[in-house]
Amino acid sequence: MAEFFYKAKDMQGNDYTGSVDTPDVHSAIAIIRKKGLIIISIKPKSSSDNTFIGRFLNRVNFTELVIMTRQLATMVSSGLVLSEAIDILEEQQTNKVLKKALYDISQDIKGGLTLAQAFGKYPNIFPHLYVNLVKSGEASGKLDSVLLQMADGLEKDREFKAKIKGAMIYPIVIISMMIVVMIIMMVFVIPKLTGLYTQSTMELPLPTRILIGTSDLFTKFWWAGIIIIVGGGIAINRWKKTPKGDLFISKLILRLPIVGKIVTSVALTNFSRTFGLLTSAGIPLLNSIGIVSDLSDNLVFKNALKDAYNGVEKGLQFSSLLSSSVFPKIVSQMVRVGEETGKVDEIFFKLADYFESESDHMVKNLTVAIEPIVLIVLGVGVGFLVISIILPIYKLTTSF
Repeated sequence: MAEFFYKAKDMQGNDYTGSVDTPDVHSAIAIIRKKGLIIISIKPKSSSDNTFIGRFLNRVNFTELVIMTRQLATMVSSGLVLSEAIDILEEQQTNKVLKKALYDISQDIKGGLTLAQAFGKYPNIFPHLYVNLVKSGEASGKLDSVLLQMADGLEKDREFKAKIKGAMIYPIVIISMMIVVMIIMMVFVIPKLTGLYTQSTMELPLPTRILIGTSDLFTKFWWAGIIIIVGGGIAINRWKKTPKGDLFISKLILRLPIVGKIVTSVALTNFSRTFGLLTSAGIPLLNSIGIVSDLSDNLVFKNALKDAYNGVEKGLQFSSLLSSSVFPKIVSQMVRVGEETGKVDEIFFKLADYFESESDHMVKNLTVAIEPIVLIVLGVGVGFLVISIILPIYKLTTSF
């Protein structure tokens, strides 16, 4: 249940304010109108939570959702009544947002709603994919097995994301430290070392002039750098929200050396695992393609899946539509085998394991490859710094 605050007037023009507890805004409006009031404004109590800080503080993280799904799957498969299982989950929850949501869900189920309908009221907690899988499980009478498959899939997804994040920590830390050291050198160290050279009438060598010029940019025009970075970030973000900008950036990311291959493997892993969950839950092929397309972050993959959706709708074979530059040949070949054997869901789970392994190897190789790159960059930087400082001294000594 949600609480809605309202302002209204009666037929005599008298003002009224108050609140009602209803499942949604339409029910709240109906209740207020039954009182013979004319609504001026109505808003949910949680409207303040729509701010960035509110969404950050009042959220349910992925790990909590995985644990809750596993517990619910275990209780339902053990024969426990659904409303009782939800009540048990609500009692043991420490997250206040999830606890309140589970309480409301329990009341909705006792009031006659299905579990998918009750979950659907909380899109910030239960994603579109999650709700569709539950809906399919209820329709097929296999909610317990669907919940168990969801729990397994979510746990694998969590482990995969943890691997990627863990492997990316080292490169991010190294690059961040290099940037910090460069700024410190340019702002504090270089001006002191080259201060004597600027006072001299001697013509400075080109490397020294470049070093001093770069240092001056950091010390005198730092504000311009901040404006360019912030302004550029805002401009790119707004451009990315346009169809052309989103498509260009999506293509650019996929074409980047090393990073593009990692992003592609991660996207294929998510695509394969999600499709496996959907097909194993008995969701029709067209619906599965549509759901996976909506969940895709990269517009290149999203457009490819939309084309596949249109092709399947016209009667074409799904495997033949996947044989494009976006999807590797192994995807179309494996899916064709799955279509011929009637085991499409198993094929997609195997593809997910394959691409997950590929992503894991690529990220590990990236961390190995970045070490010599860092050493080369540091060596070139230190060498340029030494040459820039030593050359004026050498030139000064040879002039005597």
